[in-house]
Amino acid sequence: MSVIKLFPLSSVVLPEGKMNLRIFEPRYKRMISDCCKAGEGFGVCLISEPTTSSPRNISRVGTLAEIIDFEQLSDGFLGVTIVGTRRFRVKRVWSEFDGLRCGEVENLCNWDSRELSRDNLYISDKLQRVYQRFPEIKNLYSHCFFDDATWVSQRWLELLPIEQQQFEHLISQADCDEALRFLCQAIEAQ
Repeated sequence: MSVIKLFPLSSVVLPEGKMNLRIFEPRYKRMISDCCKAGEGFGVCLISEPTTSSPRNISRVGTLAEIIDFEQLSDGFLGVTIVGTRRFRVKRVWSEFDGLRCGEVENLCNWDSRELSRDNLYISDKLQRVYQRFPEIKNLYSHCFFDDATWVSQRWLELLPIEQQQFEHLISQADCDEALRFLCQAIEAQ
């Protein structure tokens, strides 16, 4: 078990995924500063939409992210580029004095890479089209692994709007098989 700072977001980054963040809240600026000073990453967790019966909660599964670049943006925000390194399961969460959440987490094994089957190649083709249409996403990656079932399924899970419960179920699996089944149904339906 380890203790990390948590950054709840409405989108996710998974292992080998990259994301640009715009940081403006003081607690998250502190988080970035503390992580840079300590040479540590922070956890990205999916935050649920609030309902009338429950507040916003963070997912019980997340990804440790490392800071690979940062800059002061012209609007005064802090621009940070992160890469996902490994999955974890959240065991306990608490808030610090300024509302920054921290968690005790247990590391999970990342999914092994494997070749995308012929039956699932259309998922890769559609992802390549998304990257062509949105070069700001593709430009995050120096190499894309469109033939890797794990890489393709994780990039789709980062892009698609998925409810927290479904996300937790898919990302908690030992491999990408369940995610591929979900993606085949979700992408065929469109």
